[in-house]
Amino acid sequence: MRNIVINLHRTADLSGTMKAMRLWLDDHRCQPHRFTCDHSSGWHIIHVDFNEDNIADAFKAQFGGSEEKFADGTMSKVCWWRLMAEEIRTEADGFSSASAKHTMLCAAQTLDRMAKDVERSLERT
Repeated sequence: MRNIVINLHRTADLSGTMKAMRLWLDDHRCQPHRFTCDHSSGWHIIHVDFNEDNIADAFKAQFGGSEEKFADGTMSKVCWWRLMAEEIRTEADGFSSASAKHTMLCAAQTLDRMAKDVERSLERT
């Protein structure tokens, strides 16, 4: 089983991309094992599972996909960093020390920057 993941920025035409994928699958007389779409901060993440390697490779090449193990782990990290940043900001709100609050907010900004950098990197691929 091969897992192909397509990452689309939220501003991308999701319905147009899904239609193109459906037409491609029909033209290749292929029924994927699984076809799902998840939403993550700023992204549509399309997961398609194939039983045949040659079809998976062709689909990946056609739609600029990647193997699930890389993309899924990367987006999981991005989501975790954003969640941690929000938790740190929430904790910082309760601090009475201005310097401690500032340090916590800097840590949250660093996590946000890390997530944003990875998202930008994925946009270019």
